[in-house]
This record gives sequence, C-alpha cells and structure tokens, in this order.
Amino acid sequence: MNVRLLPLLLLFCFPSFAQQPVYKEFEVDSTAQPRGGMSFLNTYLQTNLRKPTPIEAEGIGGRAILSAVVEPDGRLSSVTVLKGLHPDLDREAVRAVSLFQAWKPAKKGGQVVRQQTVIPVAFAKNTPFVYQNGAKILYFDADSKLVDSTQARYKQSTLISAEGQPAGYIVLYEQKGKSWKEINRSPLIRKLKSYQNDAGKWVHQVGHQNADLRWEGLLVETDEDGNRFRQAYYKNGKRVDDEFVYYPVGMVARKIESLDSTDALTSWYPNGQIKEIRTGARDKQIGAPQQDKVIAFWDNTGKQLVADGNGQATFIARRKSCNDTIQYTNFIEQGSFKNGLKHGDWSGRYADGSYFYKETYWDGAFKGGKNRTGQADTVFYGVIEQQPEFPEGMAGLGKFLSENLQYPVNAQKAGVQGKVFVSFVVCTDGTLCDYTVLKGVHPDVDQEALRVVKKMSGRWKPGVQRGQKVRVKYNLPINFSLY
Repeated sequence: MNVRLLPLLLLFCFPSFAQQPVYKEFEVDSTAQPRGGMSFLNTYLQTNLRKPTPIEAEGIGGRAILSAVVEPDGRLSSVTVLKGLHPDLDREAVRAVSLFQAWKPAKKGGQVVRQQTVIPVAFAKNTPFVYQNGAKILYFDADSKLVDSTQARYKQSTLISAEGQPAGYIVLYEQKGKSWKEINRSPLIRKLKSYQNDAGKWVHQVGHQNADLRWEGLLVETDEDGNRFRQAYYKNGKRVDDEFVYYPVGMVARKIESLDSTDALTSWYPNGQIKEIRTGARDKQIGAPQQDKVIAFWDNTGKQLVADGNGQATFIARRKSCNDTIQYTNFIEQGSFKNGLKHGDWSGRYADGSYFYKETYWDGAFKGGKNRTGQADTVFYGVIEQQPEFPEGMAGLGKFLSENLQYPVNAQKAGVQGKVFVSFVVCTDGTLCDYTVLKGVHPDVDQEALRVVKKMSGRWKPGVQRGQKVRVKYNLPINFSLY
C-alpha cells in the first residue's frame, strides 16, 4: 500500500500565521511597537549600524526607509527597502533591522495579527578621510592635531579592511621637503587564543601594540569561529573610546560609552530588546565598594523591573561549572537596588548546583557574605576581591628585584638594555607557574629576568575572590638599564 505523506508534511512546515492577511497601521486597533518603545529601537539602530570603510571615507549620511511585517509572535519578516540611500548602506540597514526581533504585535478585534510597519533608518554624516589601496590616511601637525594634507607635518597610513578591521601595518611618515620619509612602522599583532569568552569560545585579538606591549589604536577581537566579539580604541593600553561587545550574529550585546570620569553601559538581549543601563567609575579598584549604579533593567519579556535605580533584578550569565570545568552552566544572581546601588540580600547560584553565594549590602557598601562550592564547607568573607600581593606590596617587589637582578656580563659589553616583559600565574598556594617571556631584549637578559621571577615563587600572597583563593595571571615589566 502506498501512503502519500509528503503533502501533509509540507503543510505543517509553514507557520500558522503565514496565510493571515497583513494589515496597515490604520487598520488595527493597537499598532505593533518595539519592546521598550521607539526611542530604544533608535538607540539600538544607532549602536548597531556600521558603515563600510569606503563609504565612511566619503562621509555619506542620510536616511533609508524600510518596510517590514511584524508577525503575531513578535518577530520581524519581509524586511525590504522602500526608499534607498546607497546600495551598501541599504544592505546595512536591512541587516541591522532584521536582527531586531523584539516587537509587541498589533491587535485587531482582541486578536494578535500581522501588521506592516515602516522603519526609518538614519546614518549620521561623518568627517570624510582619504582611503587609498585599503589604507586610511590621516594628517597631523607638529602638535599631533588632525589637519588637512596642506598643513601636515606627519602622515599616518593604516591598513583597514572594508569591514573596518585592522589589516596590516601602521606607518608614520614625516614630511621632509617635498617628500614623505618613513619614521616608524607598527606591525599587525595577532594573538590567538588570548582568553575564553562566556560561551567558552577562544578569543583572538588583532591590533597594534607600542614598545611596552600595550595596545595602541583599534583592537578587534573575534571568537574562534571568526565572529566579531569585541572592539575598542586604546592609547597606551587604556581604552579611550566606546567599547562594543557582540553576539555571534553580529548584533551588539553591550556598549560601554566613555564619559568624563565614568562609563555608561547599555546592554541588549539577543533579540535586540533593551536589557540594562548602568554607570560606573572608569578605573575601578579591586576590593572597593560596589561602584556601578544600575539605572534601569528589563526582563526578557520587555517588562521594566528597575526604574530610576530602584527595583529588583535577576541576572543570568554563562560560567564554567565548578563540578566539571569542561562544562558550562548558567550563573543566576538576584537582589534589590536602591538609588542604583545594591541594597539588602543578594544571592547567586550555578544552575547545576556546583556553586552558591549569599551577600548583604547597604546602600552599595558590601557588609559580608558566604559561599559554598560543591560539597565543600561554607566560606565566610568580609571583602569580595583581593589581588595577589608580594610582601610589602610594590615597594617590596621593587626592592626584591633590585637586590637579586644580576646584569649579564655579555649583555653589558654589548650595550644591551630595555624592558623584559614576563607573564606568570600566582597560584592559590603563593607559588608561581606558567612563566612566559612576552617580550625580550636579549637571550641572556631574558633568562636573567626569568630566573629572578622564578625565585619569587612561594613568596606571594595569593589572590582571593569571595573568600576563596584563586589563580591570577600577572604581567611584570623588568627594566635593565646601563645608566
């Protein structure tokens, strides 16, 4: 007997609303709206829109008009361009709008229905720049201020891909008569498997570093699958502009905006809905009282739980399980905020039961806590974090180095001098391990720096987090100078 199943299977492959009519805004009782409101949709768009480098070089700005259908389940479909601006910018507008899938659907006669909506997407104009042969060209005067080419003393050429990622050397030229003379060249640095993100993916870093191995300029980080994970601008190792963290699909998960002496963080759920707004001191100190202020927080349904710094919130993040460090689990934290600061009892737990903590705060000040890992005894603590420390702090560390370093004779005769950068891990018992010379100046000098660092093993006071000793990576520059 032949049974024809294919038509039936095909029938059930389509969503039930696929055959429903699409209404205009004036035909429904309540129109479709982005969760959080139009202002937050505009904030989302301005954060996520990325001009291709050749278009950015022209400084093009303007507005594209898009059409889309808000489905009954709050998703967006059929995103098309009604009025274009530029082919490349139109494609970028469609990409950004299509990733926003957090809509409150329209209603008609008490039922959710499909509705067509029109979405304007604005691209801000920017200062044009020269982009030749894949290189961004900038001109500076003697005081390092941006000027046009007719007033320039220096010229900087930076290889940048069309997607805005560092792609090669940064070359600095100085004007000599009617020609440009190269005075410095910074190679592109690719650091593979620098660290793992919350999803357990290895993060690769691509950018440029100065002589002290500190990031300089644009640093782009991608995960092991090639997806952009994070990017920011740095000067001498410190972030000097906004930082963006991305979901694998290319949507911004967090934006840290640099203000005067503070940072403002805005975060979004994976569907584009607004999640949290908070502010905090830019240079936080380990062990200091709670400094971040949570201004607003929404759950994943679009309901606002914290407004004007007051309310209750639940945060969920991915962490390595304490039972099996190969596995990941959800870390769930919850508590109350008063005037933007933690207040009252806060608790956190791993979903697999491998970790738990409970802490008390008063107007943001930490008052004490306890935690338990697996089947171990409960640990009580009075500070949240403490960095590893050498006896008598930095002064003691400097004294130890000066008393134990021996300048290699061959290096002295050769006039070798400079900074050796050594990386190591301070283990939970105060010993050191995982030694690496990040940057050396001469084999003999490098080995001497490594010898002295190893001699410090067992002398360190280990780092502590929530009452438990933890391994902490430490980078130490050791200077060898003949003068």
